[in-house]
Amino acid sequence: MKKAILSILFLLLFPVELSFAQAYPGYVLFAPNNSRYTYLIDGNNQIIHQWTHTRTGGYSCYLLEDGTLMRTANATSSQLNGGGATGIVQKVAWDGTLLWEFTYATATYRSHHDIAPLPNGNVLLIAWETKTAAQAVAMGLNHSASLWPDHVIEVQPVGSNGGNIVWRWNFWDHLIQAFDPNKPNYGTIADHPELLDINTGSSFGDWMHCNGIDYNAALDQIVISSHNLNEIYVIDHSTTTQEAAGHTGGRWGKGGDFLYRWGSPTNYKMNTSNYFKVVHGVNWIKDDHPGGGNILAYNNGFGTNRSEIVELKPDKDSLGNYIWIPGTPFSPATPNWSYSAPGFYSLHLGSCQRMPNGNTFIAESVGGYLFEVDSVGNTVWSYNRGGEIARAMKYPVDYPGLTALPANFVSFTAHAAGTNVELIWETASETNNHHFEILRSHDNISYTPVGTVQGAGTSTVRKEYQFTDKGLTAGKYWYAIRQIDFDGSSATSYSAEVEVLSPHDITIRQNYPNPFNPTTTISYFMPKNGLVKIEVVDITGNLVSVLVDEMVNAGENSVIFDAGELSSGVYFYRVTAGGFVKVMPMVLAK
Repeated sequence: MKKAILSILFLLLFPVELSFAQAYPGYVLFAPNNSRYTYLIDGNNQIIHQWTHTRTGGYSCYLLEDGTLMRTANATSSQLNGGGATGIVQKVAWDGTLLWEFTYATATYRSHHDIAPLPNGNVLLIAWETKTAAQAVAMGLNHSASLWPDHVIEVQPVGSNGGNIVWRWNFWDHLIQAFDPNKPNYGTIADHPELLDINTGSSFGDWMHCNGIDYNAALDQIVISSHNLNEIYVIDHSTTTQEAAGHTGGRWGKGGDFLYRWGSPTNYKMNTSNYFKVVHGVNWIKDDHPGGGNILAYNNGFGTNRSEIVELKPDKDSLGNYIWIPGTPFSPATPNWSYSAPGFYSLHLGSCQRMPNGNTFIAESVGGYLFEVDSVGNTVWSYNRGGEIARAMKYPVDYPGLTALPANFVSFTAHAAGTNVELIWETASETNNHHFEILRSHDNISYTPVGTVQGAGTSTVRKEYQFTDKGLTAGKYWYAIRQIDFDGSSATSYSAEVEVLSPHDITIRQNYPNPFNPTTTISYFMPKNGLVKIEVVDITGNLVSVLVDEMVNAGENSVIFDAGELSSGVYFYRVTAGGFVKVMPMVLAK
């Protein structure tokens, strides 16, 4: 409802068409479930790199900043064979060489589902451990059943196949029960949301089925999603292992108790309805992205035929502590932002990720459909791979882990200038790059070469290139840049769309660069002299700046917008010239 109100407010203030929704430039990493392959594709859905493995896996894979791949793989040394079982984590070089493999799988424990690579080179694993029926009953379980409660370990890689467990946290250390006053952890569940009721959920076997884990370095906190309990949990990672087993200590003073939870308030006896109907892929939005510090999760909507991506902004005090008011669920009452659409549904699995420009990248896992939506829900990119893809990640073109690409594209833009189209692209690095081939298309399907630009060979510094495609007729065009190696191999950039208008039309171009920090240029073409007004407003329609309000000459014109004193986010520039009005979005990313 909040999103709808803001959209209506904006349209009332500026009743014009918004245009130029764009996919964020980047590369997508994914692995089909239970396969021996990992793929990296570009914005044109072309495979630009592939890893082939000796072990099956596919639930989770991450491209690290050093260009290596970290992935989960399937072990055969454990009898714990629940859904998402893995037991092995690997680190693989760009060329496919196995650099490190760690096994965490026996008859009594096994890692599963997701991992979280850490800035210090270590990695977090989710794992089951077995508890006998006698052990469970002794802890206050109201029936006799063996359990596989989850725990989290931090592994420090050693050598090619070793690892030190340097930190551990267990759900089992943070239980409460209201069944038997003579058993441990007896108490009033509604008074202790920091603890997990052992009698909530199914309470047998794979009781929790945790499936997602993410780490927030600024907070030194971990967030975990649980399929079977329909909840997400935030815990403190700053504790020692001893403190993590208790209720005090650590940066946030609560030991290993939950700092925050959301999704199923009835799990801690709140008299309100639950929200999640199976949840996957929880993660934090990066601080410098729109919504920075908030939490994203994939609400499968099991049984409803309707999945949803939700964004949560928990209430905190001035010190950063999560606020809980006794007798009420943790905030927010409903998601701060959400995405859903007809036909969008994955009954299990799923992932989501916020992009620097405010878009959200989504894996609709069961159908193997990857796509990206803008902040108002428009699909701006999609890839229908088919088959099951448990999760996928998108990396910006300037991500350090992509330097092994022959030409690591940082940006690529196309601007119409009368009957010409000016192309500008930038590379972060180049390896054996002989030249670039400029490709043009009328339908974004079939591309034709229209020119070449000499490459820099091998370079580790940023380089900018330009090419002008001249004498075009009015219409829409798509451009891409193909990099050609000295050995003839090639890789293609993502595409850029541009429209060449009649010289009798006013033309407003997308600002460049976009996203920007802190300045960007807004260019426009006037077929004749006239009064022009260019205003900048924020997402709520509040006026931020008036850039132009004067007579301008016919031809190409431009103005620079300096947002040095503004915060990151989506802004709009509104151009008025006579009866012509157009609004364009732009993203400030500091």
